[in-house]
Amino acid sequence: MSHTNRFSSRAEDFGVILESQSHPDLTPASPFDMIVEDVRGPQKELKGDVHYCLQFSMVLAGTAEVMFGSWKRQFSRGQVWWTMCWEPHAYRVVSPRCIILSVNLNVDNIGNIGPCSGVDWLIPFTVPPSQRYCPETVAARRKIYLTARRLYDLNKSRPVNWKTHCWLLIHQLLLSASEAVEKSVSNGGSAFSLEMSRIQKAVQLVRSNPVPPSLAEAAAACSLSVSRFSVIFSSVMGVSYGQFALRVRLSHAAGEVRSGLYTLNEIAERHGFCDASSFCNAFKKIYRCTPNEFRSRA
Repeated sequence: MSHTNRFSSRAEDFGVILESQSHPDLTPASPFDMIVEDVRGPQKELKGDVHYCLQFSMVLAGTAEVMFGSWKRQFSRGQVWWTMCWEPHAYRVVSPRCIILSVNLNVDNIGNIGPCSGVDWLIPFTVPPSQRYCPETVAARRKIYLTARRLYDLNKSRPVNWKTHCWLLIHQLLLSASEAVEKSVSNGGSAFSLEMSRIQKAVQLVRSNPVPPSLAEAAAACSLSVSRFSVIFSSVMGVSYGQFALRVRLSHAAGEVRSGLYTLNEIAERHGFCDASSFCNAFKKIYRCTPNEFRSRA
């Protein structure tokens, strides 16, 4: 379930109101959720949002028009679009009816499927929108459609181990998308993949440590100056290093809040906050609720 807050101003790239989506139920223990939208159209207005998680959306029926900045295209049955954390985007239904399955993902859990994973799991989200994987052939579109149907059915019926089945299906799709994007980027000689590789070590350090490295430490790990690292990181990730590190740190902490194994003082100390008060203030800004309210939803 997502919680929505409207920005007070219009986004220049879209000319539409953007909604800020937070996802307090995404935690290391529950790293994904799914939303099904069954929308009647055609719609005249674009609906925009920006959210604090990764998201990919698959079309089960109908056609939707999606916009990222100045880039725009239509997606039909069996096609998929990818949205990075904090990336403004907008869409509208252009067919009489459109059914979309969106999967929201906790960024710091991506790739947690075992010791053999060396995949760049973020690349389907971080290359420019025009280079993100979207199946065009009948066979490829059918594969996406069947994956979406399987995820939809598992989420609806929730049999034994349904979350594990979903998590593996999600990563199978991410793996296919990652390989397709890397092949396309390599053939096109894009510099974007190189920039992503230059900050990848910092991203991994943030995701794997309860207390992320400082900006200077992250830059040093990537053999970059602080100023150069900051420019590249913001360009690739669409958000500053500090914002990204805070979001991931709070995501780790949210799992401990939900477990009930630690006091708020202990969690604050474990994740590098000055005290419980500063932790609670940072937590509420991201999750739109207090840690105690968050724990009560478990």
